[in-house]
Amino acid sequence: MSDLNFLDLVVLKKIDADSTVEKFGSLINTSFFETANLLGTIKLKGYINIESSIGGASAVSLTDEGKKVLELASQKSKEPIGPLDNAILLTLASGARDLDAIQDTLNIRSSDLAYHINKLVEQGFMDFEVRSAKVHFLLTEAGFNATGGIRAATPHLAQKQALQKEEPIAPPWVNPEDVKAKEEKPKQDVAHILGHEPAAPTNETQEKPPAKQEDQMKNIKMQRMLSKLQYYLVEYAPYLLLIVALLSIFGGAILLSLTKFS
Repeated sequence: MSDLNFLDLVVLKKIDADSTVEKFGSLINTSFFETANLLGTIKLKGYINIESSIGGASAVSLTDEGKKVLELASQKSKEPIGPLDNAILLTLASGARDLDAIQDTLNIRSSDLAYHINKLVEQGFMDFEVRSAKVHFLLTEAGFNATGGIRAATPHLAQKQALQKEEPIAPPWVNPEDVKAKEEKPKQDVAHILGHEPAAPTNETQEKPPAKQEDQMKNIKMQRMLSKLQYYLVEYAPYLLLIVALLSIFGGAILLSLTKFS
């Protein structure tokens, strides 16, 4: 019975000796095709029988399993309201209106949810309506009062306002006095400016003695010179070697010719 849902219970309660597939849709405000699909699904679960007939109405009847489900639902509907029932009412108060929304919020088995919703309906805390094979829920006055008369939206709004007013909590390693000093520092600076009084320099704002500009310029020029010289040596070294070699050959040839003529 883990696949039982509240809509199954609604259908099972409406089955009597005269129930047929063709006439059942009007009982649950659902079209014929949606009703046939719904009854077929419940039949697969083993809760009803459908007797097909050619040219006649298809009778619908409860199985023994379906009768046990109704008996168990009747017994559970007389139990006192518990924590799960309150959770269902609060979920409805927060805006959930269908089975899927309630089940996704509470994350419980569909069969448990079905029996508890049935109990709340039987005891007058909830009401429902079926449209197009879907169930829609709403609170009754008793159900609303059971939630304390406070909609879930109200706590959310109050919580949001509280968060906006709540001051940020500093981490344990932050000294509150340092934070306070930083917050008051701009006010002190403005006061000094308006009063034409120079603010006292702190350790962080004290200026370091400036370095000699001449020495800095010399160092920069020397570094530039060395870098250029290194660049030219690397870039033009092969050409220089070639020129030196050609000059050596040319000079050797001139010396050789002079020695011959002499």
